[in-house]
Amino acid sequence: IEQIWTTDVDRSILRQLFHNNSISKRDLTSVQIKKVLKNKQWESKQGINLKIYEPKTSLEKILYSRRSRRKISEKKITFNEVSKLLQFSAGITDKENGYFSYPSPGALYPCTLFLSLELPDFKNVLYRYNPYQHKLEEYCYDSERVIDNAIIDDELRKFPIKIFFTSDFQLLEDKYGELSYRLLNQEIGHIAQNLSLYAEELGINTTCIGGFYECEFKKKIHGYD
Repeated sequence: IEQIWTTDVDRSILRQLFHNNSISKRDLTSVQIKKVLKNKQWESKQGINLKIYEPKTSLEKILYSRRSRRKISEKKITFNEVSKLLQFSAGITDKENGYFSYPSPGALYPCTLFLSLELPDFKNVLYRYNPYQHKLEEYCYDSERVIDNAIIDDELRKFPIKIFFTSDFQLLEDKYGELSYRLLNQEIGHIAQNLSLYAEELGINTTCIGGFYECEFKKKIHGYD
């Protein structure tokens, strides 16, 4: 008997449906940058009161002071500090086993970071971070800073360092199927928090955003209009 259909569903369908309908475009987006009208209401229930501690260790103080700061730091970051930021936040910290500084589903590490740098001698190139050799690869030229158009917020476009998180879902989907979307978001969250905490240690302002136009970014890295 010839099989005329298959009962095996492509496990990436749910991810594709959600992701494709959540992409922000210049002519089609629900994003509005405005102040929150009200705070979250919390219905208190009976429970156990926990002791509140003052931060004492260096890690506690960093965690205590970490904030999203939407303005450029007074301190100027150096290229050596950029190198440290990438190494300790998104680089390989166990060369023998190939483990990175953040957890990844199945140790597959599907994320790739792209950087736009407005630093001396680093103004006209979009870089890709290669954690295996710990270097910035010249991915494409961007003399007119077209990549800035991907960011919705005008003030955040002024930041001298912009780090873009990218990935290929197929690197995860063979193993994790529809779980890939949430697992990838978790991985990106771990890297972003590493970056934020280490930047706090360096005295550099950071903010993590989801407000960007994917299509504008893809135009630049893929070289099409």
